[in-house]
Amino acid sequence: METLSVSHETLHSQARRAKELIAIQPAKWVRQELLFPIFGISPEAGRKYRSTGQWHEGKHWDRDPANRIVYNREAIERWMAGAV
Repeated sequence: METLSVSHETLHSQARRAKELIAIQPAKWVRQELLFPIFGISPEAGRKYRSTGQWHEGKHWDRDPANRIVYNREAIERWMAGAV
């Protein structure tokens, strides 16, 4: 089996030349900085949903090993679609 090694700079310059967008799929658990790019929800709104109990610990949000709050992308997508 042959292994292909491509640098980040090479991929970036190829994408720029081709004028293509590179889609990145976020992980299941994301930090608050990604709430707005993914859902259009500000970090302040995320705190409000946590503090009012609309988002539940262990389901919609949790803490990572560094004790930072992270959000479950899939659970929030279901919540936004009207599922409890």
